[in-house]
Amino acid sequence: MTFVSKLAMAAVLTLGTSALGSMPAAAQKKAENAGPELKVSEEFRKPAAAAETALKAKDYATAAPQITAAETAAKTDDERYFAGTLRLQLALGTNDAAGQMRALQVLSVNPKTPADRVKVYGAVYNYMAGDAALTAKKPAEAIPLLLKARELGSDQADLPVLLANAYAATGKQGEAIIEVDKAIQASKAAGRKPPVDWYKFAIPKVIQSGDRAATATWLTRFIQEYPTVQNWRWAVQVFGQGTPAGGNEKFEKLALFRLMRSTNSIADRGDYANYAYYAQTGGLPWEAVSVIDEGRKSGKIPAGDSDTQKIYTAAQAAVKSEGSLETQAKQASTGKLAASTGDAFLASANYARAVELYNSALTKGGVSADEVNMNRGIALQRLGRKDEARTAFQSVKAGPYANLALLWQASVDFPPLA
Repeated sequence: MTFVSKLAMAAVLTLGTSALGSMPAAAQKKAENAGPELKVSEEFRKPAAAAETALKAKDYATAAPQITAAETAAKTDDERYFAGTLRLQLALGTNDAAGQMRALQVLSVNPKTPADRVKVYGAVYNYMAGDAALTAKKPAEAIPLLLKARELGSDQADLPVLLANAYAATGKQGEAIIEVDKAIQASKAAGRKPPVDWYKFAIPKVIQSGDRAATATWLTRFIQEYPTVQNWRWAVQVFGQGTPAGGNEKFEKLALFRLMRSTNSIADRGDYANYAYYAQTGGLPWEAVSVIDEGRKSGKIPAGDSDTQKIYTAAQAAVKSEGSLETQAKQASTGKLAASTGDAFLASANYARAVELYNSALTKGGVSADEVNMNRGIALQRLGRKDEARTAFQSVKAGPYANLALLWQASVDFPPLA
């Protein structure tokens, strides 16, 4: 996927004709604008002078054959340099990319080219040649050209973008990710918002690497830049692919569905049904009931949907059999019991009581601090206690839940559930 619009070739060149130095009609004279002193033959001088006159008048049709004649007659470095400057002026004036590259290639290696322009010409030539190779679907050829452009000092904003495309097309996904990151950082440093497609180009490659921590970091950066409901849904779905090593799949799935609910990104009947399923099988029937009620009210769970009705019926029965949550809370003599009772209060939307029990669980110990702080952060966020919620998520530092906590941190300042 190529994710950048090509710049017009004339715009790529930062050099105008004034930077080239105006060549004298009498080639024995020193060029203007600090150009080199050139010695040319009479055979060369005649077409070169005619071409220069035509270029000044912007009569490109007349200039073109005269420049070709001058290039044919050129036998020395002086003459080749002079012909190169004429060719470049013509190519700029006619938006001829191939002509620009041809002239730049000559000028970048000519000993008569002023020292302060050699690297500039070389950088622009290699950038354009690399871009052209990539356009011609020759990414392997484009890479060394673009790297040479960078080495020579090219500051073209699209250079890392082109390299990312070339690396990706040659199977070097790690290098492609690095280049997209450079493009994003450069764009932000210049005060520009990185295009959304840059993130969507890199993130699938990060996922393919199997690095879930990097995936969470990239998704967090993306969602902070583009915090829309649609993007939240995409980010949660992407992160939910696969199971974290050493983690609790049901815990993560439920946390991700809760994140979708908090960001209004539950989209359809399937989302609601799966969410209710994980809540019910996770021992949280109160949440399963409320999720299905919400889906029905929104019209996303159709009336008479048999699968969700089965979950709903089982969840309602479980709620009745659980008895009083307050009674359970009083019996929470250990950290583990306090945490599980806190989960029940979280599921039943009694967030203040959930926080109290999570605090008690952390004090009593014997629990997974990462899991407790994750759910504690969710409860605090639902209460609108943003700073405390952020701190709770930041406390999840070890294991697979730390990656999930990054996404929850990004959601703290997202508009709350309507």
